Amino acid sequence: MAIIIELLKPEDVLQAAQFAIHTRQLLFPELYQTTLPYDLTHFSETYIEHAQGACFVVKDKNRVIGMVAYRAYNNRFTLDLPLESVEVVKLFIEPEFRRQGLASQLCHALFEYAAQHNIQYFYLHTHPFLPAAEYFWQKQGFKFIHRELSQNYDTIHMFKSI
Repeated sequence: MAIIIELLKPEDVLQAAQFAIHTRQLLFPELYQTTLPYDLTHFSETYIEHAQGACFVVKDKNRVIGMVAYRAYNNRFTLDLPLESVEVVKLFIEPEFRRQGLASQLCHALFEYAAQHNIQYFYLHTHPFLPAAEYFWQKQGFKFIHRELSQNYDTIHMFKSI
């Protein structure tokens, strides 16, 4: 096993976007037939070119097996967040590589990178059907700010500042 964690490179954008689409289909199968969101159709623009975007991948022998990213928060929820907030998204590790600390290492790399780029405010949301997600994010320094009950998914909103 040759595991590396690194900032997304332009030559890995296609593979990373495909990985993100694949994980979306696994986690939210009912969305499989819907139109892809902007960030997935404009991956490089969102996560490499934008000043408020970044993506870290974990690779095993040049194959993306995990990722985490942040992007400019687009106010898609009615929350009172600082204007400069970014949204943490796309955390996923392939099941056979879990329980090795890779998710924590990815997040550490992402937050270190953010600090170097003067990003201070982080928002994310998760869902109760994702095992231990809320606990994991609390361990990363996020605090619960709001729980939203909807027809499709219960949503847990969280925030962190550094």
